[in-house]
Amino acid sequence: MKCKCFTWTSVLALAALIWNVDRVAAAPPLPGAIFTTTEDGAIVNENVRYTAKEEVYLDGGPGPNAPSGAAGLPEGDYYFQVTDPSGKDLLSTDHISCRKIHVNEHGVIDFVYAGTSYEKEKGKWIAVPCQHAQGVDIDHAELGAITVQLFPYDDTPNKGGVYKVWITPVDDYVGESEACNVGENGPCNVNGENWQPGNFHGFIPAKSKTDNYKVKKNGGGGPGGQPSELTVRKFHDRNFNCTWEEGEEEIAGWAVDVTDPLGITNTEYTPGLILTAEPGVYTFQEDTPAGTLQTHSSLDGVNVSCYPAADPVVLVDVADAFGEVHQIVYGNVGLGSIEVCKVYDANGNGVADEGEPGVPGWQMMINGDIQATGPDGCTTFVDLLPGVYTVSEILPNTGGWIATGPTSVDVEIVSTVVGATVVGSVENVVFTNACTSDADFGTKGFWHNKNGLQLVSQADIDAVNALPPYGSPSQYFDDGDEPFDGLFENGDPVAAAKGDWGEEIAPAGTYQAEVSYFLVDSNGNGGIREQLAQQLLAFIFNVQEYGVGAVWDGQQWVGASDIITAATAAWSSPTTDDGQVWSPILDGYNNSDALPIIHASPCEVVYP
Repeated sequence: MKCKCFTWTSVLALAALIWNVDRVAAAPPLPGAIFTTTEDGAIVNENVRYTAKEEVYLDGGPGPNAPSGAAGLPEGDYYFQVTDPSGKDLLSTDHISCRKIHVNEHGVIDFVYAGTSYEKEKGKWIAVPCQHAQGVDIDHAELGAITVQLFPYDDTPNKGGVYKVWITPVDDYVGESEACNVGENGPCNVNGENWQPGNFHGFIPAKSKTDNYKVKKNGGGGPGGQPSELTVRKFHDRNFNCTWEEGEEEIAGWAVDVTDPLGITNTEYTPGLILTAEPGVYTFQEDTPAGTLQTHSSLDGVNVSCYPAADPVVLVDVADAFGEVHQIVYGNVGLGSIEVCKVYDANGNGVADEGEPGVPGWQMMINGDIQATGPDGCTTFVDLLPGVYTVSEILPNTGGWIATGPTSVDVEIVSTVVGATVVGSVENVVFTNACTSDADFGTKGFWHNKNGLQLVSQADIDAVNALPPYGSPSQYFDDGDEPFDGLFENGDPVAAAKGDWGEEIAPAGTYQAEVSYFLVDSNGNGGIREQLAQQLLAFIFNVQEYGVGAVWDGQQWVGASDIITAATAAWSSPTTDDGQVWSPILDGYNNSDALPIIHASPCEVVYP
C-alpha cells in the first residue's frame, strides 16, 4: 500500500503559495513596470533574448502592451541590480552608487547618476568614477525618457542564460551603501553582495520591480535549454459563457499582477510573456476595473473559474526552470447601465419637452429590481450584464396619475472592446406621466362678476397684457382699452364696474373694472374677433386659477399653452374663419363644470 505523503517539494510549494497570496492581499505592489530593451528602447523580440550582455538596457514606466495612461513608476530615485533568476547571486560588479537612476513625474527614467566604484590595484583599493551608459527611449522621448545600460555584470550561473534585473526606491534600499576604504588592502564588498532570506542584497521583494531576460551563449540556448515560459492573455467573453469563441476579440493592454516565488509583484499587460527561469508558485491576479466583470479564467486550456464564481487569482506551479510552457487566459465582459427618468408631461403629449421637470420618488423596475428616482427625476441601474432588460414604471396608487406614453420598454445592453478594456453600453429611458383631476371652469360671465374678479391677480393681468389681443388698444372696446390697467389711452380712469343689481363690483381706475367691462362688452363693434378675445381671456383665467397644463378635448390631451397660442394666432389672422373655429371651442371649455385636466405641476407621489 502506497503512502499518500507530502513531498518536501509540495510542502515548499504550498508555503510559497500561502506566502504569495498573503503578500498580494497585504500590500499593493509598486506601480509601473520595468523591462529590458536595446539602447533605443526597442524590444528585441517576444522572448526577450539578447546576443550580448552589453546590448541590454533598462527601461521603465508603463510596461510593453500597456495602454496610454497606464501608471508609470512613482517619481523619485531608484537603485538597480542584476542577479541570477533566483536573486541569490548578485552579478552587478560595480558599487551601488553607480547604479542610481531618477524617474521623473511622467513615470519614466530620465537621469543616470554618476557614482564611485572601487578597483584593486597593486593590493590597494582605489576609487574610480562610474556612470552607466544611456540611450534615448524612442517610445517616450517627448517625456524625457532614457534607457540605462545594465553592464557591467558577471555571467549568470543559470544554465539557460537567464538574468534578473531589479529596481527599488533608494529610500527602501536596506543594503550596504558605504564606500570602500581607499588605500587599504583589506576586504571590500564593492557591489554590496549580501543575500539573506527576504533580503536580496538590500532589495526587498515587496518594494521592488523585476524583469527576467536571456542572453544567448554562442548563439544557442545554453546547456539548460529553453527557460520555462508563462503567457497571459485576455479575451472579450461577450456572452459570458467561459469559452473563447470565434469572433470574440483578444484584448491587449489589460493589467495583470504576477507575484513570483520570491514575493515580487510585477504588472504585466496582455498579451504578456514571462520567462520564469526559477521553479515555484506564480500568482496571477488580473485587474478588475469598475464597469467590467471577470467571467473566466483558465490554465493550459482547463477552466479554473467561471461566471458567476469567476476568480481573478490563478496559481501556476512551475516545477522546472526549463522546458515548461503555461498559458493563463482570462475572459471579461463590460457592464452597462440604464438611466431611467420620470418626466412630468404637463401638456400631455407623451414627449419629454424642454422645461418639463423630473419627478422624484417615482418607482422604476428592471427585472424585479425596484429603485426610486432621485431629486432630478432619474435613477440609474448599474453593473448590468449584456442582454435585453424590461424596464417598467410603477404607477402610484393616488393622485390621479396617468401614463402619457409607454409604461414598459425593452432595452439591450451591449458589451464592446474599447482600447485595453471592455465597456457596456449606457442607455437611457424616459417615461412621461401626468396627474389629472376634473375642473369646474368659469364662464366669461363668472370672471366678469365679483367672485371671479377677486381671483384675478396682478401677475395674471401681467401675463394677459403680454398677449397680442390685449397688449394694445382695440377699436371694439368702448368702456375701456387694453392693456388692462384701469385707464383709458388718454389717462382717464375706467368707471367703477357694476353688478347685475347696480352694486359696485370693482372700483374705478382698476384693472378689475376694465376686465369686467371687457368681458360683457357688446360684440357689435368687434364681431368674432371680440368674441374670441373674450372667451380666450376667460380660458386663460381658468387655466391660471386651476393650474392647468392640458385639457381633454374628448379624444386627446391638448396643452393649455398650445390652445392659447393657436387662439391668439386666430385672433391675429386677417380672416374670420380661424376665429369662428376657436371661439366656440373656448366657449365649450369655459362652460364645462367637470373638465378633465392635467395639472401644470406634479402632484404628490405616494406608494402603499
